[in-house]
Amino acid sequence: MRRAASQAGSTRPSLEGKPISPHIFRHSLAMKLLRSGVDHLTIQAWLGHAQVATTHRYAAADVEMMRRGLEKAGVSGDRSARFRPNDTILQLLANI
Repeated sequence: MRRAASQAGSTRPSLEGKPISPHIFRHSLAMKLLRSGVDHLTIQAWLGHAQVATTHRYAAADVEMMRRGLEKAGVSGDRSARFRPNDTILQLLANI
């Protein structure tokens, strides 16, 4: 694995210094499958995870996939909808 990573680094300088291991390949495959729309149960079976919760960690770590999911669900990134405490709440919190 180290020898192949070293050879790859000579043709792809962006790989130099990056951790490359069997786990990285598994993680990369899981992320590719998730981004392609493959369901968690199928990925769980492919990777041999005992629990689907283990597979779910991959999805939870992918911010871009979360953003696309929110867009698909029609949830806007409109900052004006964020909670803004009024002066009374800020005063209360400052006194705690």
